[in-house]
Amino acid sequence: MTPKKRAGQLSAQRRIDQGLAEMVGLVRGVLADGTVSQEEAQHLSEWTRDNPEVATRYPANLLARRLERIFMDGRVDGREKKRLAAMLSQLADAVGSSGGFPLATDLPITHPPPEIVFEGQTFVFAGEMTYGPIHACEREMIELGGECERVVNRRTDFVVIGTLAANDWCQSAFGALVEEVVQYRSRGVPIAVVTEEHWTAALP
Repeated sequence: MTPKKRAGQLSAQRRIDQGLAEMVGLVRGVLADGTVSQEEAQHLSEWTRDNPEVATRYPANLLARRLERIFMDGRVDGREKKRLAAMLSQLADAVGSSGGFPLATDLPITHPPPEIVFEGQTFVFAGEMTYGPIHACEREMIELGGECERVVNRRTDFVVIGTLAANDWCQSAFGALVEEVVQYRSRGVPIAVVTEEHWTAALP
């Protein structure tokens, strides 16, 4: 890689990092009064459209996708506001003192990432999901013809690890679940472990 190309990549990454920081600032401003109004949601939607370089990057792409779906009918109802507020809280809480998103590390992710099929497959979600509460992720799978369970077993096809999993995941609440996956794999059960980013990329 030439120095010029490398400098260009670093410049682009700085713009994205600055954009993500700006997004988090907007999100925290929206949550300041504990509610999300239609005007605030509209402002966030406009921001994602005005900043495509950032809005196509994880996890800003989740927010952009959610807002696009919300405004398909041109308005935000009470249920949508509640779900959006939950998602914004996840994003705001995800930023550590360093300003970045604490991502899951050293997890037994399946490599290369497998193709995700939804219909007829059984999913287990682990950790904190940027997409929203686990029940919202499970609802998405059911709508796409999949099934969801809260424990790993021989029926499990995919385990989705939330992006906001703590770095010390082995000490966390879902560490035992991940260990179970490892045990089942050692017995020849083909359970795929995928990141939330890979899962969301497969959503229609």
